[in-house]
Amino acid sequence: MVNVIGLGYIGLPTALMMASHGVEVVGTNHSQGKVNMLKAGKTTFKEEGLDELFQAALEGGIKFTTEYQVADVYIVSVQTPYDKFTKKVEMKYVTAAIGDVLKVAPKGAIIVVESTVSPGSINKYVRPYVEQKGFVIGSDIHLVHAPERIIPGNMIYELLHNDRTIGADDPEIGEKIKALYATFCGGNIVVTDIKTAEMKYF
Repeated sequence: MVNVIGLGYIGLPTALMMASHGVEVVGTNHSQGKVNMLKAGKTTFKEEGLDELFQAALEGGIKFTTEYQVADVYIVSVQTPYDKFTKKVEMKYVTAAIGDVLKVAPKGAIIVVESTVSPGSINKYVRPYVEQKGFVIGSDIHLVHAPERIIPGNMIYELLHNDRTIGADDPEIGEKIKALYATFCGGNIVVTDIKTAEMKYF
């Protein structure tokens, strides 16, 4: 099962794509209001093709909640505000989400950071944070980075057709996440290391 954390402009379409292509998905968001809207069958923003995708995901069994779930894979897709002067992003939302994931994640779970981060951020912020919490990376928890930037107005097409880069410490774990994204992505998916994946958009 996949728990998508953050149901904004990247997280929600990603969750819907997976759910509509046979993946068991629970979407988690801190906003009860947003979760209530989704549970009521209403999307939280407008995008061409999103309503149809939403209906397909509902038929695929997607669920929405404010609670973090016990899952095999966590996709963290929370906001990372970008400072154009320092060319760095704010990581506090990512680390906060990962902290909540670690409270429920089973041994061997995979945490995929889909949020766009500056090169080196996962090694500088995420990895030390996870280790500080007492988890052994590569055993207790696996880290992956799978960045995505999709343009409003063309989100659905780009999710289906854009090439993707999957960065992982362990190539075998990278291949598992590649297979997950390949359930809906028809573009070329390359597995590499985390730092290379971070550089994709910089």
